[in-house]
Order: sequence, then C-alpha cells, then structure tokens
Amino acid sequence: MTMLNPREAYRLWAPSYAAETAISALDEEMAAELLQGLPCTHLLDAGCGIGRRLKDAPGLAIGVDASPEMLQAGGGPMLAAADVCALPFASGAFDMVWCRLVLGHLADPVPAYRELARVCAPSGHVLVSDFHPDAARAGHRRSFRDATGVVRDVEHHIHAVSRHEAMANAAGLTLAGRHDGAIGPSIRDFYARANRLAAYDADLGLNVVAAFLFRRACAS
Repeated sequence: MTMLNPREAYRLWAPSYAAETAISALDEEMAAELLQGLPCTHLLDAGCGIGRRLKDAPGLAIGVDASPEMLQAGGGPMLAAADVCALPFASGAFDMVWCRLVLGHLADPVPAYRELARVCAPSGHVLVSDFHPDAARAGHRRSFRDATGVVRDVEHHIHAVSRHEAMANAAGLTLAGRHDGAIGPSIRDFYARANRLAAYDADLGLNVVAAFLFRRACAS
C-alpha cells in the first residue's frame, strides 16, 4: 500500500471526509470531556479539515487548514487556508485553540506548538489530540478510504505522550487535563457497519487517540 504525504492524502480524502470515522468519533468524545464548562468566546480550529466541528461552537469560531480541497468541501464562511506552523493571527487572539489529529503529520511539531501557544490568550486553553502511540505499536495506521473505495495510508509520525507534554511546556503551556480514547462500546457500531467485529474484539481496550488540554499561563 502506497504511503501518501498529507497534502495528497487530504486532497483525495476531501470528497468523503464528512463521514465520521471511529477515530474522529473518539476524538470528539475526548474533546467533549476535556472541554466541558470551559469558556470559549473566540475559537481557532487549526487544521480544521472541512470545519465540521465549528458549526456548533459557541461564540466566534474560525477554522484554518492547509488543504484547499478540504476547505472547499466544507464551504463555511469562517474557513481559510493557513499553515499550523505560521498562523496568520495576532498573538493572544483566541481564548480557545484546537489542533486535533494534526500534529502526527508533522515530523517536528515544535513550531506548531509555539504558534498554538502564541495565538492563545493568557489563561486560555489549547486542545491537542493525536493518533495514540499504543495504536501505532499495535500495527494500526493512519488511513482512510477514498471516494473510489481504495484504502490509503497517510504519512504519520509517532510522538510519545511525554513528548507532546514537553513540547507544550517549552512553548509556555501547562497540562490541564489528558484523556486516552480506547476502542470500546462507543465506537462498536463503526466496526459492525464495516463487518469487522472480529477486529473490534481483538482490539477492545486499545488506546487509539491521545488528547491533551493545555493552559496558557496568565500574563504577569
């Protein structure tokens, strides 16, 4: 199976990306748990894809992504093209910043963490999620089924949980919460619809999403 770079992968994935996957569903589940009760008046979703998570976001919500095809498929008014390592926003512009299932596509996420921290307001929060190292060690891959039904692998770099925390700390963020999303009953239907219940049983309890909530320190 050919490994695609993220740019080409998301170009091919864009027409069918709106369909929820087990990984994206777990990511949303972890986000809901970590973000419960937090203020969110100005939200940035860095690496938003088609922007599907912005529709129900409170306050002002802006999404950026490096894939023009994903943005076009989303078609939302508050979507724009941008690199997560060079965000076109003023420092401290957002009290909530998301970067979900994105940083694993970067060999070096340090510049991205610096940008996420920079655009986050003092006392604001940054939510990051990634494909879990446990899943990679178990042989799982970042993959998708394109519009023709072909399964494609996406280039992905394994970043340890401890490395995420270290990179965030170096950028001026402190850990406020963390959850692991494991294969379990909440996503069983995805396996059932794909006639893969044997795989579900084999991987039950395997962590596949790592989610982190960071807080930017108050201004001194």
